[in-house]
Amino acid sequence: MQLKKILVMFLCLLVSVPSFAADPEPMVVMKNMTDQMLGELDRHIGKLKNNDKLVNSLVNKIILPHFDLVSMSQAVVGRDYWQQASSVTQQQFVKEFTRYVIRTYSSALQSYDGEKMKFYPIRGDIGDKVRISSDLLLKNGPSIQLQYGLIKHGGQWLIYDFSVDGVSIIKNYNAQFASILRQSGLDGLVRQLQKRNIGK
Repeated sequence: MQLKKILVMFLCLLVSVPSFAADPEPMVVMKNMTDQMLGELDRHIGKLKNNDKLVNSLVNKIILPHFDLVSMSQAVVGRDYWQQASSVTQQQFVKEFTRYVIRTYSSALQSYDGEKMKFYPIRGDIGDKVRISSDLLLKNGPSIQLQYGLIKHGGQWLIYDFSVDGVSIIKNYNAQFASILRQSGLDGLVRQLQKRNIGK
């Protein structure tokens, strides 16, 4: 499945099917993010199409604060490459990887077409990690399964991965960057992302 499609599906959590049961904290985080983004989209309706600057600002303000970007970055490149790199290179990768995802997939929000999201109750006890399952309800065709992995850091629940029909976005990016990492390490990957982020 193409990465862009995965991002489109993830960002379609902008509208969710209401739940009337009391929600545990990580579910509240997901739904609050949904409500906030929906409010912003309503406020800017008619201005989103082909407006990368506006879309980027909404993603940065509402969605990214709920992601564990360091854990995601480390998982994308793998433990060995991460540990072999300097702290400066690690910080640069987090920055460039975040910019790359936003720049490449900012059109996902512009592709929203009124899909609905149905969240399911969290199974089992809630520790420091939890997975939240949901279905993306399409207007035409069968629903698509989405799952979000959240981890608790300093009392805050953050998303560290998500998958669509069992396909992890972390694994997708890991496969995409594998050859560059083998040839040039994390420093080389940072340089490649810097070029891509400025359109070279």
